[in-house]
Amino acid sequence: MMKQNVAMSLGVVALSVAGLVGVGSATAGAAPSQGGAVQVAADSHADIAAAKGRVTKVKVYEDANFNGSNTIFTENMKNLKKDGWNDKISSAKNLGNRSVTFYQHAGYEGAHFTLPARLSESKFSSHHHMHDSTTSVRFN
Repeated sequence: MMKQNVAMSLGVVALSVAGLVGVGSATAGAAPSQGGAVQVAADSHADIAAAKGRVTKVKVYEDANFNGSNTIFTENMKNLKKDGWNDKISSAKNLGNRSVTFYQHAGYEGAHFTLPARLSESKFSSHHHMHDSTTSVRFN
């Protein structure tokens, strides 16, 4: 009888945990294991942020209207000179659920503008001092 009560209690806990993690839904990083419990694996900084509900992801383009070379940033970039993107960004799509601010100078200084979550900017030239002059990017 005692073993049966313990097994039932564990089953209730497993169901509770499964409900919190979202078994059967499209939860990133969650996969059922052999015992029916849910195993959550965080493979990268982006996965950890997504698990916490923060998605920091912006796709930047070298040319206006989302053309030319492009890359994706998933974390704050204090100085784009190190990454070859200094003074090259002309348009961007914020693919995350956090706003992102583009700054004219390294260290999040100078002229700047903020792109709200899930929005895009086809021409950085629409913002004073920002056409091909972004040197740092920070998620808010």
